[in-house]
Order: sequence, then C-alpha cells, then structure tokens
Amino acid sequence: MSDVEIVIPQMIGFDKIIKIIIAYLKIGADEESKGYSEVSSIAKVAANNVRINAKFLEYIGILEGERGSYKLTDVGKRYAQALDWGKLGEANSILKKTLKDNTLAMKALSFVDINQPVSRDDLVAQIALIAGKTRQGRFITGINGFIEMLVTSGLLESDAGGNLTTGEKETKERAQMEVPRPSTFRITHPVKPSIMSLPITLAISIDDKTDIEKLKEVLKAVKEILSE
Repeated sequence: MSDVEIVIPQMIGFDKIIKIIIAYLKIGADEESKGYSEVSSIAKVAANNVRINAKFLEYIGILEGERGSYKLTDVGKRYAQALDWGKLGEANSILKKTLKDNTLAMKALSFVDINQPVSRDDLVAQIALIAGKTRQGRFITGINGFIEMLVTSGLLESDAGGNLTTGEKETKERAQMEVPRPSTFRITHPVKPSIMSLPITLAISIDDKTDIEKLKEVLKAVKEILSE
C-alpha cells in the first residue's frame, strides 16, 4: 500500500486560510457543497488560491468534497463557527484536536521534539522535505502558514527569537516531577525481641537443706518475669 499523500498549503498564509474557512461557512457550505468562486468573493482571496488550498483543508479534515465543490465537515463547521463568533480559545482547541493526529503535523512535531529548540527556517526545510517539495516561494509561504497553525493551536511554542519547541514539553516535565515517589517506611516503635525467644539455662542445686517451698516461690517468680 502506498503512503498517503502529504498536502501542504500554498501561496497563502494562515490568515487567509482562516478567511477561506469562514467564507465556506458564510455561503452555506455547512449544509451543501460550494464552488471556489463563491468562496473567493466572500474571502477576498483569489479563486486559484482557494482551489489550491481546498485540498489542504480536506487533508486536515476541515473540508470534504470533490470536483471543485466542497463543504465543511462537522469539525470544520464547529471550527468555522468558533472563528466567526470570535471564540478563539474554543477555535484553537478544535484546531489542536484536528491537527494532533494529522500525519504531517505528527512528523513536524516529532522533528521539533527531538531537536528542540528548532529555528523556523529549519522546520520549514524539514516540512518541505517531508512533503517532497522544493523551497520555492509558493511552498515556503504555505509551510509558514502551516507552522503558524501549529503555534496557534498550542502544539508548538515560539519564543521571542522565533525558535520553536513542542507546546506540551513543560506539561510533560511537570507531570513527571509530580509522580509520587515510593514512601520510606519507618518503624516508629521498634518491636523488642521477646525474652522468651532467648535461650536461658537455670542451674538449681538441691540438697537436704533446700527449702522446697521457697524454691517453688523463686521458680514462680522467674516464670512470671519471663512471661512479661
């Protein structure tokens, strides 16, 4: 079985990808498939760019369709609505769930996790390699848009210098630190060995002058002591 094709955005960044997704919602693509020209007029993105990137949106599970006509998936509908209503936290959570099982996203995250911190240029080059694309401007722009999706969703984190780390690294480290360690058990009241467990030999000499009654009392006293 051949590998599933890796698809990346082209020509546009994440900001215009968002406009395309919302445009599909606005023209009713949550109910029925719509063509590129309708989306283009609402999103203010060239129809050719809508066409090129519809396949990518299908690849990540936002759109479904064929022959130039697409509609929003259930996930795509929820994502588009959250974006349209300004619920960015909810939108980013949906995007994270959508991307985390995506083949390209998993390979990109794995590369960053192993080599972090990673520069954006290095990740661009790696994604281009994964997707089998040259580093032409049209692909670089799209790959940067995809990286921005990963950052926005929280799967990646970017510092002030643009270096990237996996967004869940600190959470994992914190979880490891909080794993309870085995308790050290201490005996606060150590058990003293019973005197009855120690070998004791009593030598008693008896002759004609021995007072048997006193001897019985002594033996009784010894027995009581040993039994404590």
